[in-house]
Amino acid sequence: MLKIKLILLLITVFSTPGLVIAQTDEQTPIIFDTDFVMPPADDGMALMLALQSPELIILGITTVMGNESLETATSDVLRMLEIANRTDIPVYQGADMPLVHDKSDFSVSQYGNWYSNEAPKMPPGGFAKITAKSKSAMSFLVESVMDQPGKITIVAIGPLTNVAQAIRAEPTFAKKVKSLVIMGGAIASLADGAGNITPNAEYNFWVDPEAAYVTLRSGIPIELSPLNVSRKSALSKEYYEQMILRETPFTQLLKDTVGKRFENDPDSVWLMYDQIAVASLIDSSIVTTKKMYVDVNINHGISYGVSVGGEELWPGAEGAQPMNVQYDLDWVRFIKMFSERIQRPIPK
Repeated sequence: MLKIKLILLLITVFSTPGLVIAQTDEQTPIIFDTDFVMPPADDGMALMLALQSPELIILGITTVMGNESLETATSDVLRMLEIANRTDIPVYQGADMPLVHDKSDFSVSQYGNWYSNEAPKMPPGGFAKITAKSKSAMSFLVESVMDQPGKITIVAIGPLTNVAQAIRAEPTFAKKVKSLVIMGGAIASLADGAGNITPNAEYNFWVDPEAAYVTLRSGIPIELSPLNVSRKSALSKEYYEQMILRETPFTQLLKDTVGKRFENDPDSVWLMYDQIAVASLIDSSIVTTKKMYVDVNINHGISYGVSVGGEELWPGAEGAQPMNVQYDLDWVRFIKMFSERIQRPIPK
């Protein structure tokens, strides 16, 4: 019975008129800052969405260690741009280690390989023929924002090391960024606010807490997409199958990667993280937000890397800044948007 209900819901989702968001002539120039890994990783799927969304102009991609090493992030994103036939988008390598956080026995035993400088594994289809630019990610971020003050939005879906370095390098950088969309953090005072690397810390913030601290306190207008809103997503096999109905290079990549997960466990349900952050920039109405002050614990103890949010300032967080915090998701409209765009033809 539950499966029948889900199928009926899917029919509604993918056939109801008016669920596709309205197109707009306005385009947002963005810099895509990422600890990129090919799908099934969320970064890979998030870049697919950004590439297939005419509302966004990707000025460049800056890579950072996080899910894997900096070398892997750069290798994988270059290959993704070849698959997407978007080799016109430049890639800049960024930080290969956090500002302060050192490799530990705990980090080695947990998810992620941010501390490694091992050679990357071959991405699907082989290593890219294109290469990253010689300019650093920090330099590209600073120069781009200074050249177009108040125009550029940064989409940061990994540890915030590159962004923090740019803030520190140029005193006026923060004032000249139009906005910053961050996938990171977990707000315990809101529903679904537990961590995913320690009991209360979210992975991106935990990898580089000091960078998150600098960035959140910078004064840049921030839209924060924490674990709270990610936990309102639910990618099941039925939704996945609707996502790959049309044959494109992207859907083939998803079949080869995400598809294997559902082959191994047909009843599994996967959360979507970075994809929501990108989608909320395209259509802000798919998420519900709350204005909160958010800060990050940088004390090296049991709460290292934990983000804390409150409606008012509290002792110890006097320098925290207010920002929009996402906490709920219109899953039906989100997955409709994501699936439709992933299946769009890739330009020749």
